[in-house]
Amino acid sequence: MRKNWMKQVSFLVIAGLFFLLAACGSNEASGDDSSGTVKLKVLDWNSSNTQEVQKAIQEAVKAEVPNVELEFENINWEKDFNSIMQTRIAAQQLPDIMLVKGGDHPKYADHFMDLTNESFIQDIPEDIRKDLPISGKDYAVPYTANYQGVFYNKKIFADNNLEVPKTWDELMKTAKVLESKGVTPFTAHFKDYQLGNNLNQFASIEVFAKDPEWGNKLQKDEVSFAKSKEFKSIFEHFNDIYQYAGDDPFGVDFTGAAEKFANGETAMWIIGTWSVDQTLKNNPDLELGFFPLPANNEEDTKLIMQTDYTWTASANTQHPEEVKKVLEILATNKDLSKTYIDNVQTQSLIPDVIAEGDKPYLTDIENVKANGVVEANIGNVQIPWPYQEQVANYIAEYLLGQKTVGDALKASDEYKANVKFGSE
Repeated sequence: MRKNWMKQVSFLVIAGLFFLLAACGSNEASGDDSSGTVKLKVLDWNSSNTQEVQKAIQEAVKAEVPNVELEFENINWEKDFNSIMQTRIAAQQLPDIMLVKGGDHPKYADHFMDLTNESFIQDIPEDIRKDLPISGKDYAVPYTANYQGVFYNKKIFADNNLEVPKTWDELMKTAKVLESKGVTPFTAHFKDYQLGNNLNQFASIEVFAKDPEWGNKLQKDEVSFAKSKEFKSIFEHFNDIYQYAGDDPFGVDFTGAAEKFANGETAMWIIGTWSVDQTLKNNPDLELGFFPLPANNEEDTKLIMQTDYTWTASANTQHPEEVKKVLEILATNKDLSKTYIDNVQTQSLIPDVIAEGDKPYLTDIENVKANGVVEANIGNVQIPWPYQEQVANYIAEYLLGQKTVGDALKASDEYKANVKFGSE
């Protein structure tokens, strides 16, 4: 009898411990603790003044929803974003909130929270969010934009009596003059992502601005790289730049390029506004200017814009109301947005938020907007970044004499069979 009683007591104790541990595990998985605090996980790949902007976001959230805490996970977008997203999706462990590039939405939209009917989304002007919806649904808060084109050293241009070029031929003439004066015309960092990035820049103005469905047609075998005179011209543009890019562009990465440009070793850099922070850290006194990437024909020379930083959320978050409140704060808090862009050195998509200070390159960007803007994400969505990277590898082989331009174009077509398009 005593043994049976002891067995019953032991069973009840073990059962009680089991349920206690189960309850604790449930709270941990959901991000709750005994004090009622809701902890939301945030995936963040921004690398500019990360601590400052994360602190600003946390303070803004704390002021409006004191029971919510944000736990940031910092990653490298280029190296880690896609692999982390795919791993977390497979494990059904997406973070509650994610910083996502505008061009990445089609791949992952099935796993994002539908925000279409939220008032804070509807209050964002249509012309700002028009390129983000997938099948008519909104999944993100558009937060920042980057602008792409040619940054240049205004002092070098002034010292050599150079005007801003408006066509590709004029750009090459400018490069020739600079080289004759002992100045390396172009900043190049072919060691990392520049070839891929410049590929989409060139394609944005020479291909997608004229045929916004070109990439979709490529997927259906209706067009090809090899038969496109525009892409042949684009590949040849890279060779033009290569001739004026210093001794070893394949040995230079982004950090080294920013240092060279900031210190006046090079005169121009075909890149985007994300480079400004690193450039000005090297030389805060640099007279930095900007002009649109010159097209073959002047009428096609336009500012390239990319909806860049967007905030989205997991469709399966355990705290949808708290998550939506955080997204609302990000979408509507203008002071927070201004703090963010001033630290990250970018441009806000939140209405009426303007970057701090008198910056000539920003004035240049504002002045050319009236001539028309081309959205870079058209190409980024239709030709995914991994495909762009592989095409960039073929361009590198062409520049290094390992392929003809025709071979590089043909290889770009053949690689298409290995590419996952859209959200497949």
